[in-house]
Amino acid sequence: MTSPLLALWRRLPTPIRRGAHLAKGAPKAAFERASEWVDRTAKAQALRAAEARTQRRTRRRNRRPALPVTVVGFHGAVHGLGEGARMLARGFADAGLPVRAVDLSRFVGMPVDIETAYPPPGVRERGVVISHINPPELLRWARETEGRLLGGRRHIGYWAWELEDAPAAWAPAFDLVDEVWTPSAFAADALRKIAPPRVKVTPLPYPLYLNPRPGADRARFELPDDTVVVLMAFDLRSTAQRKNPYAALRAFQAAKRQTARAALLVCKVVGADLYPETYAALAADVAGDPSIRLMRESLSAEDMALLTASSDIILSLHRSEGYGLLLAEAIWLGKPTLATGWSSNVEFMDLASSQLVDYALIPVEGDGAIYQAGRWAAADEDDAARKLARMIDDDAWRAELAAATSRNGHVSFDRAAWLETLRRLLPLR
Repeated sequence: MTSPLLALWRRLPTPIRRGAHLAKGAPKAAFERASEWVDRTAKAQALRAAEARTQRRTRRRNRRPALPVTVVGFHGAVHGLGEGARMLARGFADAGLPVRAVDLSRFVGMPVDIETAYPPPGVRERGVVISHINPPELLRWARETEGRLLGGRRHIGYWAWELEDAPAAWAPAFDLVDEVWTPSAFAADALRKIAPPRVKVTPLPYPLYLNPRPGADRARFELPDDTVVVLMAFDLRSTAQRKNPYAALRAFQAAKRQTARAALLVCKVVGADLYPETYAALAADVAGDPSIRLMRESLSAEDMALLTASSDIILSLHRSEGYGLLLAEAIWLGKPTLATGWSSNVEFMDLASSQLVDYALIPVEGDGAIYQAGRWAAADEDDAARKLARMIDDDAWRAELAAATSRNGHVSFDRAAWLETLRRLLPLR
């Protein structure tokens, strides 16, 4: 044997060497088997080494918060989670903190449509990391990057969940964080059920007060001036079962039968290209109804705010929400809202400016991809139709609801309250 072959031969496990003697052309076969064995062994050793580095870097040592603040999330994506990451980053900047950003949009296959507003952290910068990604993405990101960004930094997970009980599969992600923040008390309660005692879970709602307040521009969207415009918006990536647009469509159609006032329902749909069959079914349901318009064009956050400002009523008959960004944005923009009276949105929808729809809690079903167990709300469509019809008909009442939005004291709309909450959670000074 040549020396390389002999070296491989000697490294083979004894059972393989013994078996090779029994076959014709044993040296060649042994060399091939040895090569395969060495490759497998090398890959296994590399994987174990990578896992060891990841565990070493991500092991939580409860480090004190320090600067800068690095926000990891989908900064470049037109997506609710992307907007959440961008808002948090703006909130930290408003608090006078140096902000860094890491965009994971491409990491999860999302197109990058928005330029990241903050630079990435420097090589020698440590500080604190806020990962605005849920546990499945966090676990994958930490594994594939070997936890390089988490080493030597305090790590806070910002997680959102829409049901009363968080998935048990999320539990391993607690090993990667020092604490967890959530956009709502509802989400925090769900996560505390599976959090280990060492991990504190605290709500920090989004700083909506930072959002601009554009005036209405109906011409931009070709909306009639003499018609009450009702807006509903949903992302099919968040599942049609949870967002429940069909119930809102039926409630609007029923409300139209109860009033002679001209009304238009604008359905802003995101993700239609990813779920063409779902969108086609939705389009078929409203085909031929001139009072319902589907809108699937991609809008920036600024244009979405303009569309909301150009509407009269914001409607959502969701089954559950981890925060309810569109509804919160509507209240900040001075718009009356009508929504299912369950889950996180009830924390900021006060009865002075909003209408809550009656509901019944039912078992989760038909959405096994994300939501596999538990319960969520089925909105009472008759109640929604009655309330919506009155909102369409009664201009004075609608104006009264709109005026009351300015008195909403939720922390999302109060700069001083939000900054004080942040200072308590992140005592950097």
